Amino acid sequence: MSPLPPLYVVTDRLQTGEDRFLQVLENIIPEQGMMIQIREKDLGTRELLRFVEAVHQLARPFRVPCLINDRVDLVLATRAAGVHLRADSMPTKEARKSLGNGYLIGKSVHSAEEALQSEQDGADFVALGPVYETPSKQYYGPPLGIDVIREAVRHCTIPVYAIGGLTPVRVEHVMAAGAVGVAVISSIFQAASSREAVTKYATQLRKWRPQ
Repeated sequence: MSPLPPLYVVTDRLQTGEDRFLQVLENIIPEQGMMIQIREKDLGTRELLRFVEAVHQLARPFRVPCLINDRVDLVLATRAAGVHLRADSMPTKEARKSLGNGYLIGKSVHSAEEALQSEQDGADFVALGPVYETPSKQYYGPPLGIDVIREAVRHCTIPVYAIGGLTPVRVEHVMAAGAVGVAVISSIFQAASSREAVTKYATQLRKWRPQ
């Protein structure tokens, strides 16, 4: 498997407004070192399928891998790069059985133990958090802090992304702890300039993982 890109962008079209989301995405995709998770949980299957196809049209020319949140069926239907499973989603082993070895499987986890279990069940990588305080992850309790990244990396051989409250300034802390990269939503799609935010992340990440 090729090394995974260090910036894992999770979509949320409602943060930019539906009418301009694809334009924002088109502006940020040319930055190198990106992977996208299509995560639009409020859309029905037909609407989500159209959304996935629109994102793929933007991403393919730049060879940006796109994963679909929780929908193995749409991964198979669209030839997306893989699926990203929630912590309470279908078992990773089932997803692997359905997809085989030709697709990526990411898993959201909230402890080093869950990260290790996900690896044993067949996940290719995990997104571990929330590392820092963030409104979007308050449901999962207080932030876990940097040490949980170190612990997961110590026990896992698959890549670990840090998620939750990340900013470009915090990149060095999670990368020094052993993360392969960062997963981000609000700090890009709520930024005054999403392109500038992505460039800042990319600049920091290249210090740890030169292209």
